[in-house]
Amino acid sequence: MSVLGYYPGCSLHGSASEYDQSLRAVAGKLEVELREIPDWVCCGATSAHAIDHEAALCLAADTLAKARQAGLAEVLAPCAMCYQRLATAACEMRRRPAIAAALDEEPGLENIKPVSVLGWLGNGASDKLKEKVTRPLTGLKVACYYGCLLVRPSKITGLREVEAPRQMEKLVTLLGGEPVRWAMAMECCGASFALSQKSTVLRQCRRIYDAAEEAGADVFCVACPMCHANLDMRQSELGIPAGARLPVIYLTQLAGWAMGLEAPTLGLDKHFVPAVQALGKLSKPEEKN
Repeated sequence: MSVLGYYPGCSLHGSASEYDQSLRAVAGKLEVELREIPDWVCCGATSAHAIDHEAALCLAADTLAKARQAGLAEVLAPCAMCYQRLATAACEMRRRPAIAAALDEEPGLENIKPVSVLGWLGNGASDKLKEKVTRPLTGLKVACYYGCLLVRPSKITGLREVEAPRQMEKLVTLLGGEPVRWAMAMECCGASFALSQKSTVLRQCRRIYDAAEEAGADVFCVACPMCHANLDMRQSELGIPAGARLPVIYLTQLAGWAMGLEAPTLGLDKHFVPAVQALGKLSKPEEKN
């Protein structure tokens, strides 16, 4: 069993617990041990780096330092914001070694590699993931929603195609699903403006929903707790009838379902828009000799 550093961040231990639950279940099926970083701290998220850029970098760098102390060379950060903050800190330390020095760390801290869920499943784990699919998502039309932080900017994520990425679509196809072509995959959901400018978030979420519905999607696929919260819990506020609402499902939940794991194991029963019914219509697990 391989070992991968794990940084759950604040949301996966709270409001996005089903993301954590499904991630751990999928990792178990893929024979990967997620080793949580000891004594990790908040990544700084929106509030810290908006107020004090240097302090926010040090928060993220401190977590990377603790990962190195635990003997971890890679750190999986499932939350798009957490991944963004850790990757930014690593990038900044390569440019400014003084950040690591401020933490009394030896050179090399910048070489600890933050990894997103897309990077983990799409690169190192994709072959094993394909082998483990026993209940393909045949017939499921999926709107792959990246949001604004998962793959951008390229200087932080190292990805070339950040305005028209295909990583999530490739994973959904590998799982047997059918990604739809739509125009809102990279648009911001409004994020934490839900607290200060709720009307802006509702307007943006409605545009995202309308585009996915027009494309014929059965579900959204996301890899960000904030995107999930805004799209999942606000469809009733958007005036969308219960029968027309689109389930918002984490990528790890889709992967786990395709691997034969059941709804309670993946936290699929915790969403505002019911997701189990949409997946329950799919084929049963295949018998393998």
